Amino acid sequence: MQIQIKNDRQYKITKTQAEKFVKALRNISKGTSVLDMHPTLAKAQQDAIKSQYEELQQELKEYEELKEARSI
Repeated sequence: MQIQIKNDRQYKITKTQAEKFVKALRNISKGTSVLDMHPTLAKAQQDAIKSQYEELQQELKEYEELKEARSI
């Protein structure tokens, strides 16, 4: 387990970025950001955003677990 987030400031920034990815995924699901895009390219974009979101979520989870362990 390698913690990428080192402090609360980085945690907040990462959390904000994760929220932006959720909004982007919602827009793609609605089709609002991919109207002029080839379906294959739109799917690739969606997969990339989802993958990055999952990585950020994992980093957030690891930081939260580390912080909780330190407070015990």
